[in-house]
Amino acid sequence: MEGPRQRRWPIRPSVVLAFLLKNHNFLSKYGGYTLEEDIERVRISLWHDKKRYTVYSTLVKHYGLPSLTEAVLVEILENSRQKKYCERDSPPYPANRLCGASIQGNDGNLYTSVKNAAGICSWRKV
Repeated sequence: MEGPRQRRWPIRPSVVLAFLLKNHNFLSKYGGYTLEEDIERVRISLWHDKKRYTVYSTLVKHYGLPSLTEAVLVEILENSRQKKYCERDSPPYPANRLCGASIQGNDGNLYTSVKNAAGICSWRKV
């Protein structure tokens, strides 16, 4: 029998990414936890609070985040830790994996990932 806190629904990778977009400081950048442990910490915090889960699942639609697999989520977050992504004005995520999404950049402005004629996505300031 199921207890009152147990749920049968999984926490989707796109909801985890929406949480991390709003809570940049949740990822441990200088050791402490591995990336997989950080993702698991996010899932646990969302798992136990249905209101928070609902807020971030609606943010997935607001940001226009595509449906992600677990491997793509890990790849996006690993790339976001690289120096070239952290020091630029646009968001610290590769645009090709988030084509069509609107995300706040490192400079505080809103950026949208737009596909060009060659089929490659890049961040454009809104």
